Amino acid sequence: MRESVRIALVLAAAAMLVAGVQAQERLGSAGPAPSYAPGWTFTPMFGVAETYDDNVSLSGTGSADSLNDDRIATYFPGADLNYNGRHTNTNAEYTGSFLQYSTFSALNRWDQHGKVDVRRDETARLKWMAHANYTALPTTDVVDLGGIPFSRRGAQTATFRGGVTYEFTPRDAISSSADYQRVSFDRPEELRAFLRGGRVFEVANGWRHKIDSRTALGADYSFRRAAITGDIETFNLHSVQAAVDYEIDPSWSLSAAGGVVYLQSTPTTLASTGPAWRIALGHHRNSRTFTVHYVRSYIPSFGFGGTIQNQEAGVSYHTPLFNDRRWYFDNSATFRNDTPLTEGFQQLPLRSFRFYSTIGWVPQPWVRIEGFYARTQQTSLRPGGQVYRDRIGVQVVTSKPMRMQ
Repeated sequence: MRESVRIALVLAAAAMLVAGVQAQERLGSAGPAPSYAPGWTFTPMFGVAETYDDNVSLSGTGSADSLNDDRIATYFPGADLNYNGRHTNTNAEYTGSFLQYSTFSALNRWDQHGKVDVRRDETARLKWMAHANYTALPTTDVVDLGGIPFSRRGAQTATFRGGVTYEFTPRDAISSSADYQRVSFDRPEELRAFLRGGRVFEVANGWRHKIDSRTALGADYSFRRAAITGDIETFNLHSVQAAVDYEIDPSWSLSAAGGVVYLQSTPTTLASTGPAWRIALGHHRNSRTFTVHYVRSYIPSFGFGGTIQNQEAGVSYHTPLFNDRRWYFDNSATFRNDTPLTEGFQQLPLRSFRFYSTIGWVPQPWVRIEGFYARTQQTSLRPGGQVYRDRIGVQVVTSKPMRMQ
């Protein structure tokens, strides 16, 4: 793939990631990475985990500290179906997790995750993709979206997206993507003002011009229309940014963009304009990866309703251990600061932090054994509005790819 096309694809993926959902209740990795030969490959998977959770109800500090921990056994079946063709790749995946609590058995439940991806190279210049994703999760602290208070309530998300990239000269490429997302919550009457849900439609477009073998300049534009459950109006957001992608050396790359985001006026909300930017630094060498990023923009709030100013910073790191590829160490941390923008809503500022750490061993290609630790915390900057949750555990995951003739 030519460099300009690769940059445009990265752009489209990054634009969709800002509004997307990344969530799973089960911690650690998804299991041994399957290897796909040409043609069809079916990969069944099964795993078990034992986890200690010190705040199963996600209660605020001081409300249920002494009777709020438990051990959870998790069983997660799954399956993966993949097709590798000369010009087409298709992948369908399902994973389910049954959480069985030792003491609080009323919390036992399934969470579900399914996705379908299709990617095709129509010509050397034209490529397209389609994606569908559905998740059903037991708590809101694993739904990676801004403006959602952490709560022991179920959440369901559905995402559909499509994108196309076209290289019209050896130095110039354009990309366009469309994304539809729907979020809903299991919410009693007393939480209807704080767990709204809703739907978002977004179109993102980008252009890149390759200056030389290491540098590309361009521009990004996106339009986002959000309809939040319970709101009497929709919110329209426009973002325009100038962008640069730079390969520092063969193992380090930098991507950055800066511009403005504009919130259109509504019958109850004044128009607003603010800065928008993002920067990401990545490193990949000899199975070691490191990424750090920062994003600032306006996004819809699926929790309290309205629109929020979102600032997010994150870092992740993966490395083999003991000079042995069978041992590895994964860490990631994300901090998000959400500030209300629109008036007339019962919004609260939210500061959220997530940290995950995994140490793993792959004794055989078909089995993975991991120990993991996770911490999530959030504050609404008001008395009693602090939520902390720590989880630690071990899991064993097995999978075995089977070639289908």
